[in-house]
Amino acid sequence: MKKVLVLTDSLGLPRVKPGRIDDEQCWTYRLADQHAESYRFRVVSVPGMDTNQLVSLVDDYYQAIEADVVIVQVGIVDCYPRAIKKVELSLLLRMPGVVSRLIHRWVKRNYTKLIVSRGIRYVQPEQFKANIQRLSDQFPRARVLIVPIAPPSVAYAKKNPRIETSVMQYNAILASSFSDGFLAECYPALAEDIFLSDNHHLNAVGNEQVFQAVSAVLARG
Repeated sequence: MKKVLVLTDSLGLPRVKPGRIDDEQCWTYRLADQHAESYRFRVVSVPGMDTNQLVSLVDDYYQAIEADVVIVQVGIVDCYPRAIKKVELSLLLRMPGVVSRLIHRWVKRNYTKLIVSRGIRYVQPEQFKANIQRLSDQFPRARVLIVPIAPPSVAYAKKNPRIETSVMQYNAILASSFSDGFLAECYPALAEDIFLSDNHHLNAVGNEQVFQAVSAVLARG
């Protein structure tokens, strides 16, 4: 029986907040249940994971799983345009409470301007591409299926004016790196009804979209 390794960030997990997605709705668990007679599943979901962490975890742990199929859902943490850098956030958290709150309020007031002017992403495109290539090299005998980064909703794009362009750029890297495994038709062109209220995590409809796209490929063997 073939073995499937699923690697995701928090989009592959059930959740309680900001809306409930139970295990029967979560696409990763549904996939494992649906295809249990044909595949053995190993599901790994790490909240907040970017591709730097992903390739490190695969090096240290998940290469030990001899998978025939590897399904990957990652990238939004990498590509999301941000107002402050990781090191700045770390310093902010160590500051006295009153100072931290003042800076936080200033950042919040100027959030959109900072995103546009600073161009901060936790994993820049060049490193993202290198990480994706490394991931391919880590599983040389496996078929790799890539769940695209979901297109942002209008509300998400309004909050973060660079998110749409960034998602398209990083999806293009994924598509060019895994041309045979990139699930281009996974999401509708207008993704207004696939998210929870945070405009990021998938609701039941979004989980259904991913489940159907991946399941169809596995069903073909």
